[in-house]
Amino acid sequence: MMPLPSHLIYLLTFITSLIISLVSIPQIIDISAKKHLFDVPDNERKLHLRIVPNLGGVGIFFAYITTCSMFLNPDSFRKWNYIIASSLLLFLTGIMDDLISLNASKKFFAQFMAAAITVCFADIRLTSLHGVLGVYELTYWYSVVFSIVGIIFITNAFNLIDGIDGLAGSIGLLCTFGLGVCLALSGNAGAASLSFSLMGGIAGFLRYNAPPARIFMGDTGSLLLGYTISVLCIIFASSYNSGTEMAEVLHSPQTALVLGLSILFVPVFDSFRVFTTRLIKGGSPFKADRTHLHHYLLDLGFNHSRTVLILITANVLIITVSLLMLLLNINCNIIILCILLLSFGLFVLLYYMRKHKMANLPADIKKRNVGNTKINPSGNLYKNDAVSM
Repeated sequence: MMPLPSHLIYLLTFITSLIISLVSIPQIIDISAKKHLFDVPDNERKLHLRIVPNLGGVGIFFAYITTCSMFLNPDSFRKWNYIIASSLLLFLTGIMDDLISLNASKKFFAQFMAAAITVCFADIRLTSLHGVLGVYELTYWYSVVFSIVGIIFITNAFNLIDGIDGLAGSIGLLCTFGLGVCLALSGNAGAASLSFSLMGGIAGFLRYNAPPARIFMGDTGSLLLGYTISVLCIIFASSYNSGTEMAEVLHSPQTALVLGLSILFVPVFDSFRVFTTRLIKGGSPFKADRTHLHHYLLDLGFNHSRTVLILITANVLIITVSLLMLLLNINCNIIILCILLLSFGLFVLLYYMRKHKMANLPADIKKRNVGNTKINPSGNLYKNDAVSM
């Protein structure tokens, strides 16, 4: 068969994965209903009021793996088998957690093993920061440790933002699209195909996860998204080539690193801020609370759809600002500083808006707790804006 142009392969991988996801997820919803495989509200951290299937990640994984197996040329990504092996490990971990609930140490160990396989066997790691934050070449062991920690952190970041309908999936869709385009323009066809395959699986899932959600992705999906996106980001940041189309936009390796960071900025910024705040308060960074950005927006009275839209818009704004500054050849450290100042400025505004609204709530609304429901500052129940299935 005659080889197809790269752009056509990317389109086929996305469409194929999208169709597989759209077809498989309704079947997963039906099976979950028959076997009573639901995510049950707990009146603590979960914001939904209904019992909802939480195995959407199975559909994403199936679409992603099937499409990669069909379209990925091994010659364009020689060590992709290690990525699939690590993905399978996280898939099994996620589905066990969704079905029987694993403790944090077992989940962390699985994430560490997946990251270690990727870094040590596939040799996908950051070998240099190219002067970003004053850091240049990394020794082998510094490179290994830094890359493993980075993969685990981003994997958990996606797991943590999966708190409301459509959020993790929408952020994942933006990241896979952005990284897919960047990798394609960088001449990395294999990694770009992986990205577009995952993008199709997420897009099909969002058809049923958009508010009001009929299914959640669960840890099966969020671990897969976080891991794969972190690996794609490392590949993009460490494979700068001056002879590609991307080099017309990015003039140095450090600019690729900055752009990759901006694509992941909302989950990375939110998780880093939450972890740091918990440590400063003397608590565990992994102890669940209600301090994520989506919690703050819900407390201001926004519903799930508007909260997702606001956070996606913020992420697009960060990417746009980064690109404009990169095109103007502004120093990468200055760009990172500007992005951080912009992000903290927006967060401080959000923090004080929420604080003001909470301070002006009637005392009875502050204390109310109706069954397995929660009250937001507008006095309404937190919910997925839906009736029961």
